[in-house]
Amino acid sequence: MKRRTFFILAGISTGLLILPPALYISAPPLRKFAIQIIQKELHYLKLEPSGVEKYVDDYFNSSVNDMLVNLRWKTFYYLKISPNQSARVFELIKYYLLSSDFFIHKTDESRTINYLGLYNPYKSPIPNPYSFQIYPPERPSA
Repeated sequence: MKRRTFFILAGISTGLLILPPALYISAPPLRKFAIQIIQKELHYLKLEPSGVEKYVDDYFNSSVNDMLVNLRWKTFYYLKISPNQSARVFELIKYYLLSSDFFIHKTDESRTINYLGLYNPYKSPIPNPYSFQIYPPERPSA
């Protein structure tokens, strides 16, 4: 092996070793990315900004938050993963809607959506989102 070839291969291998940690460090914070995902996917709804931030904090504080979780979410960031491609991203958005007053107000898209608290079906069940179709509101008789 020639000296030039050795230095070229050493430089390439060093770059490959340094690139992944550099991408991991340079990625935006995990919570900021999650907020961007929710706002991007629910752009047609009026979201309370502080409610989205509070939800993301509660969501990541309630689950295991280790280096592998951070790595997975940062991979979603770099690959621009959508909810159709990842169950984790879909779950983040689904639980935001369940944790808000969106279904309580009969999926009214014109109202501002407020975060109520992290959804837990055993502690805070939501009303059936389709019950207003099964049992329409009573109309006053004429």
